[in-house]
Amino acid sequence: MNTNAIRNRMKSVRQTLQITNAQKLIAASRIGKAKQMLAQSQPYHDHILETIAGVLLAAGNVSNAYLEHRIEPKKRGFLVLSADKGLAGGYNHNIIKLAEQVFGGCEIAKLLTIGHMARNQLTAAGYPVDETFDFSAENPTMFTAREISEWILRLFEQKQVDAFDVIYTKYYSAVRLTPVVERVLPIQPEALGEPLIWPYEMAFEPNANAVVSILIPKYLKGYIYGCLVHGWACELASRVAAMDSAIKNGGDMLERLSLQYNRARQAAITQEITEIVAGASSI
Repeated sequence: MNTNAIRNRMKSVRQTLQITNAQKLIAASRIGKAKQMLAQSQPYHDHILETIAGVLLAAGNVSNAYLEHRIEPKKRGFLVLSADKGLAGGYNHNIIKLAEQVFGGCEIAKLLTIGHMARNQLTAAGYPVDETFDFSAENPTMFTAREISEWILRLFEQKQVDAFDVIYTKYYSAVRLTPVVERVLPIQPEALGEPLIWPYEMAFEPNANAVVSILIPKYLKGYIYGCLVHGWACELASRVAAMDSAIKNGGDMLERLSLQYNRARQAAITQEITEIVAGASSI
């Protein structure tokens, strides 16, 4: 490789490093907001779970469509949450890999996706995507969460699905991002956690079933919002790590190219000196 080719390669690497550095700075500036949103949404999610568990405990047996466990659910619905763009390390790959593992051997009645990456990759793999919520993975809002939760509730109420699962990535720390599958419908009382205990006897108006029917859509909306925030935080953390690794590798590549360039330049100078000396000797 001559000096011009090496110089052009170095220029290309520097331009790529500028892009990766910008991506890292943007992701790092946003991850604080994502963590704050996660911290703010978690208490609401936990409290409404406690409330639902407390109502079910205080009311005794409650007959509700959202609690109806259908024997051996054949028609299953899924919501797969990914990013709208790449350059996020293994974030999108890991969630798609888990989704394909879960899909194996079951009938997919309805498949919803969040983000371009899940839609494109699952469609390419031959899975029928019924609805996609693009531009929802970045900067989540309660409006988006309500729209998605209404879709899920409608599918379950109309018995188009017997059970509905959400596949997303859970944020524990910057180095612990775990893809998970969680059942959202039907509601599993044993999975709600510790019930809220009131220090007085509860009376439900008009009845406990109506109260549960109001609480569960609110819970699902808050839960979907929490999934969106978890996914966004994981995407940003993965992007920061991926760009940091790319910057390090780019720096190493520049060092090698610089050394290679200096050697090639030195060889060219030596060759020129040799030719000058040879020419002078012949004269």
